[in-house]
Formats: sequence, C-alpha cells, structure tokens
Amino acid sequence: MRPLRTAALAGLVATAAACGGARTVPPPPPPAIAIDPPVLRAEALLPQAIDAYGVTFALTGRIENPNPRSLQVARFTYAFEVLGARVGAGQVSSDLVLPASGAVPVMVPVRLRWTDVPGFLGVLATQRSLPLTARGTARVRVPGGQLDLPYALDGSVVLPRLPAVALRGAVVRESNLFQTVVEVRVDVTNPNPFPLPTGQLAYDVSLNGVSVAEASKQSLEAVPPEGTTTIVLPIRFSTVGAAAGALSGAMRGKTEVALTGRAGYGALEMVLDTHAELVSR
Repeated sequence: MRPLRTAALAGLVATAAACGGARTVPPPPPPAIAIDPPVLRAEALLPQAIDAYGVTFALTGRIENPNPRSLQVARFTYAFEVLGARVGAGQVSSDLVLPASGAVPVMVPVRLRWTDVPGFLGVLATQRSLPLTARGTARVRVPGGQLDLPYALDGSVVLPRLPAVALRGAVVRESNLFQTVVEVRVDVTNPNPFPLPTGQLAYDVSLNGVSVAEASKQSLEAVPPEGTTTIVLPIRFSTVGAAAGALSGAMRGKTEVALTGRAGYGALEMVLDTHAELVSR
C-alpha cells in the first residue's frame, strides 16, 4: 500500500503547482554586448571667425568605429589652456552617428572669449599672436552607458589690434551770455578685418587745464573693417565760472583742448589722452 500513498502525494504536489502555488523563476539576463572603444583622431584647431568679443575655432578630425553596430556621439566638451590657465570651458551637443565598422569626419565649433584670456589688454600690447591648447572629450553612447574619448590639440590665433583714437579738432560753435558750446571731433580708426560693434566712451574734457566736462558718457557708432568713424562731442558749459574765464583768456592766445578717458568696443578697450588746439568759428 505504501507505493500507492507515495503516488497520491506526488499527484497532490503536481496539482498544487499547476494551480499557481509554485514561484516563477525569471529568465537569466541577456549576455552583455562587448563594445570596442571608438578612436578619436584629432587633427587641427583652426581659427574661423574673429571679432571684438572673441574667436571661434573649428576642431577637426575623425572618429573610427570598429564595432559591427552604429553608435551615436552625444556631445563634445572643451576647455582652453592659455598662458598657463584653464579657461573657456564649454560643451557642444551632437547628433553625429558613427556607422558600423566605419569612420566619419568631425568639425566642432568651439569659442574662446577675449575676456577669458588672463590679462588680455596687456597681452594685446606685447603679443601679435596667442598660442593655446584645446582639451576635451567626445562622449559616445553605448549599450548600458557611455564612453568618453579624450583629445588635445595645440593651435594659435592672431590677436586683434586696438583701434586708434585721435582728437581731430575742437571748434567753438556757440558762445552767448548763458552758455558756450565747444564741438570736439574724435576719429576712431579700426585696423582689423572685422567691424567694431557699437561701443561706449567715458571721458573728461579740459581747456588749458580747466575742466569743462567730467565723467561724461557717449555711445560709439560701429566702425567698419579697416575704416574710420568720426565722433562729435558737443561740450556745453556755463558762460559764468572758471571754465568760461579760461576760455575767454585763452582765446586771446592758444587754447589747448585735452580729451581723456576710456573707449571700449566689445573686449577692446583703450585709454585716451589726446590733445588738440581749439579754434573759433
């Protein structure tokens, strides 16, 4: 009789399992896909566009994908090393697709602002070109994560030149019992192959050492490439006072007009200290 009882017990266990009493075992995870890292071959760092605010480079090269499946580049990161300092870090998003077992060219725009260069105005006074290094990564999406492909490129850029500012002349346009108007003309010459944007002038004006305008401001018009723009500054001051007395006495001889201050176009800023002789109408 024992074999019969054993068979009946086995049947009960099988029935319970069929009714859902047994736990389901999940299938094993799929095997990991082996990915060989793509190869980034950086080739050149080429200046493409220079202006009063900075320079845009084209980072060129190629990426080789040794895998039998396509991969996507998510972004490029970059930072510049200039005069021993790391500056201008940024990133550029990408939708570049690396074909299976193939290669694609790369051209990434990266931007360096002049204000990021340590002591930029001092560098302009002593150097005509600026050596630099660009470092970063190309981030590639792979199954289960991402790979960062590093690169480093050396390059250089010809620096912009500061505009030339000259006091063209000064003329007495109006003089009556209440006020005197002296018209000061300033020439700004742009030696660069790119236009200067609108700028700002902060200035003081004196006649034979007597101040007639202090902490004044004037917007500056854009200056065309390798061109000259004339700025007209109407200086008004009271007929009564030291300035009027200086003008009255000086007009019997020579009157020197002095224009001092700062003029700026983008990151290009100049110190002004110019002089001219005042003439009457």
